Amino acid sequence: MILGDEHFTQIQAVVRDELIDNYFSRSIIDEWVSIKNFDVSRVNIILRPVPHRFKIVFRSDTLVQSINMCSSRTYFNLTEFVSILSGIVNPNICVDVIGKIVNVIELVFVPSVEHSQGGYFELYFGLRDTECIHLECRLTGDLAVEFYDLWKRRSRNTMICIIKFVKLELPQEHRWRCTNVTGCTRIMLNPDLSITDEMLCWNPENDQVPIITRKENAME
Repeated sequence: MILGDEHFTQIQAVVRDELIDNYFSRSIIDEWVSIKNFDVSRVNIILRPVPHRFKIVFRSDTLVQSINMCSSRTYFNLTEFVSILSGIVNPNICVDVIGKIVNVIELVFVPSVEHSQGGYFELYFGLRDTECIHLECRLTGDLAVEFYDLWKRRSRNTMICIIKFVKLELPQEHRWRCTNVTGCTRIMLNPDLSITDEMLCWNPENDQVPIITRKENAME
């Protein structure tokens, strides 16, 4: 899980498998808690969900208690598309992105002998920011299915998408794009936030209607 304090600092927290049942019911998104009795260790994996180089590790005697709200700020690490596409953003740290959905390529199942279920679902779509810069996004697995279902049931044509904790990758096309990290990435479509309202009011002359197209011969 990811924890954030009133100073907008975020840190990764880890609960070992044998302790999940003890803390799962008390780990509610957007709820403020106090945490006592825990260990701190360095993050040794290459890809980090947040910039912090250390993580909190829960113990069997870790205490978690609900407290009053310390801040109403929304925790986003929004990154400009131009910075992503220019390659100046560290690809070893997950980022958050926001944009208007301008194209959705139909959900496909990609066969793969490396997956236990014989393959995985894959979906591509594009986001456009207020500078009319386009960023390609690739989702796989359950998150691809979740996004596609939400998209098909949308109540309005214009959709603003916020994706939290996405990984940046540079495929063979040599153009940076974002993709999900299993168990980490979150998607929000038209969330009730001021930043969403600002983008919904943005209507450039060359804006295009979101469409669904079909991607042939989808490959990993």
